[in-house]
Amino acid sequence: MKQRILVLNGQRLIERWEDEEWKTTKVAKAEELKGGVYNIFTARDGNKNQVTQGILVHATKDEIFLKGNYGFMKFDITEDTKIPAIGSHVNLSYDQDSLKIEKSEKKQSHKLTR
Repeated sequence: MKQRILVLNGQRLIERWEDEEWKTTKVAKAEELKGGVYNIFTARDGNKNQVTQGILVHATKDEIFLKGNYGFMKFDITEDTKIPAIGSHVNLSYDQDSLKIEKSEKKQSHKLTR
């Protein structure tokens, strides 16, 4: 199942590919997520052995999706996981099969050099 997130005009549209076209399944506030198209169907499974840093793009009852430096990653949610606001910069790690999410104050930036 292909899913993508469209963010525009302060709204977050969750769309699903059905019958050869994109159909909107849910509309919510964009919260802190910046405008754009997020193709979360390209997400790879995240590495449970290392700390992962990125922007929280989408959350379901079973998974969360992060946008990192190298594309989208998905992680399975455990029962006691508290999910911060969509669009937050977070650090993810696993502690004995329990997902730990910490909000990160440091935002990634790119410096332009000549």
